[in-house]
Amino acid sequence: MGLLDKITGKKEDTAKKKAPKQKKEENVLDMVKEEKGKTQSEPVKLKEDTKHAHKVLMAYHLSEKTNAFAGQGSYVFKVARDANKIEVKKAIESVYDVHVNRVNIISVKGKHRRIGRSVGRTSDWKKAIVTLRPGEKISGLAEGI
Repeated sequence: MGLLDKITGKKEDTAKKKAPKQKKEENVLDMVKEEKGKTQSEPVKLKEDTKHAHKVLMAYHLSEKTNAFAGQGSYVFKVARDANKIEVKKAIESVYDVHVNRVNIISVKGKHRRIGRSVGRTSDWKKAIVTLRPGEKISGLAEGI
């Protein structure tokens, strides 16, 4: 009632009125975050500088045939039209932290398509079949499909 106190002329020490501060309850999430930080004493491993790997690797090519290749340690990627084997090898090794044994590159011609009266053609593209060292694999690409 600060307004009423001003009118009546009563001035009491506001510091005495306030209750002593209670101990702030700790948030459970903060406690969990602190515990995780304490348990992880491993140094953070930084990847190599991937430079222009995103310009070389366009996408993972997903099909039944590429899933069969993945079981044998070979992966198929859509790559830039001007990419060569050396660039593809360096890009795969820097992005996925694996060792590449060999790279085969295939230029794929676009298909003729027709929608109504208009006739066109899909773009030409290039795919790279990347074979890894025995025992290595790229997790998350072809698993569980």
